[in-house]
Amino acid sequence: AKYIAQCMEEIKTELRQDNLAVKANAVAKLTYLQMLGYDISWAGFNIIEVMSSSKFTYKRIGYLSASQCFHQDTEVLMLTTNMIRKDLNSHNMYDSGTALTGLACFISGDLARDLANDVMTLLTSTKPYLRKKAVLLLYKVFLKFPEALRPAFPRLKEKLEDPDPGVQSAAVNVICELARKNPKNYLSLAPIFFKLMTTSTNNWMLIKIIKL
Repeated sequence: AKYIAQCMEEIKTELRQDNLAVKANAVAKLTYLQMLGYDISWAGFNIIEVMSSSKFTYKRIGYLSASQCFHQDTEVLMLTTNMIRKDLNSHNMYDSGTALTGLACFISGDLARDLANDVMTLLTSTKPYLRKKAVLLLYKVFLKFPEALRPAFPRLKEKLEDPDPGVQSAAVNVICELARKNPKNYLSLAPIFFKLMTTSTNNWMLIKIIKL
């Protein structure tokens, strides 16, 4: 306990420095301590500082830390909306991908409402890596902000016929989860699912479709 307390003091000193590399390293250490069960919620603002870095290696550390210790009631989350939007719309697909992955872990009702359109826009990305992550994140968006389901549904349906099998599989997963709550809403997709069953070689996806 004495050693950890000493480490925490060192980290607090590092977080007060202007050098972002030092701050990012301090947040990485905090993330490790959080994995061991120590509370790091006091460092929320510092984590956001590192998330907002223009350097991907630091940004990734910030998002990892946020995905572990932020939750929908974290007060500093309301400061992140514009920063996450900027990352989602970044020209660097890894910035966007990191934002999508992190957001899935700490999305709140407000973030879901404010960023739903940005996530939907990524469904038409030219990069399958982003389309797949965006499809999966939509499920979390629907849970927190159900009003997004109606405008997003036609685009989600399109992803069942995406040229990339990973994106197709992600869309099947999301619809399977949605159908647990209200199966009859998805009867109209039967022809597409039948076509997937006869053309796909992805066994996991076929199992999902048969369960559905």
